[in-house]
Amino acid sequence: MNMLLQVPSTTAAHNWSQEFRSGTSQHWLVIGVCASLMVIWCITGKRLLACDTEDGRSKERRLRHWIGWFIILSQSVILIRRLIPGQWDVQDSLPLHMCRWTVWIVGWSMLTLNPKARALTLFWGLALSTQVFFTPFIKEGHGSLGFWVYWLNHLQIVGVALYDVVVLGYRPRFKDLRFAVLAGVAFSMLVFVINIVLGTNYAYLGSANHDEASIIDVLGPYPMRAVWMVVGGALVMALVYLFSLGAMTLRTKVLKKPPPRFIESDPKKGGQS
Repeated sequence: MNMLLQVPSTTAAHNWSQEFRSGTSQHWLVIGVCASLMVIWCITGKRLLACDTEDGRSKERRLRHWIGWFIILSQSVILIRRLIPGQWDVQDSLPLHMCRWTVWIVGWSMLTLNPKARALTLFWGLALSTQVFFTPFIKEGHGSLGFWVYWLNHLQIVGVALYDVVVLGYRPRFKDLRFAVLAGVAFSMLVFVINIVLGTNYAYLGSANHDEASIIDVLGPYPMRAVWMVVGGALVMALVYLFSLGAMTLRTKVLKKPPPRFIESDPKKGGQS
């Protein structure tokens, strides 16, 4: 009887502040909070544009620019912190993960509505970064700064991508898909070589194995898994393009509705269509 009482429990409660685990209530709470913030932002932007007045368009522009500058400034602080002595780690501090590039791109997209930035925002952000919410590569709990940085990055990326589609009416063309795929291949080749030189695993294109379970696990051994990651990423981007094309065809050809209003430049420049 005493021996039975001394058997350690295998279901010890995990400490949310110290460790993050996928599939737990903590994980779903994070997703719920992030999704709520995205919805609030999109609803606010749509209501401002729905006014269809100069004041409404100007307020939407200010909202968009505020978000863009917040992204740029917050990411500048995060980058500087990674590079200072005591925080520097060649394995993690360089801005060579795709999400760390994309978050700068989405900030630039909100500030300028640059067509190439918007293409990367959709295809790198919405198509590729969204999966992180369901298979997150993080161990630190909310007691760690890394936890907040990680989720802030992906909230900014996916939030901007959704805003561009839902509020600003962005719909990709084939040339946007082509640009995003070619840019993704170029980025992957660059990071692949850097990983070899530095012995790192940025963008998970290096030889090291990742600690957390993810779709990368089924792609086989290095170096071929890097090839399959690039091919898989291109296929996902193509699927997003085809879905967008199909949805537009359904809307305009079948339901006979006009295409969504597309904001392609700042209102003060008179470039709305």
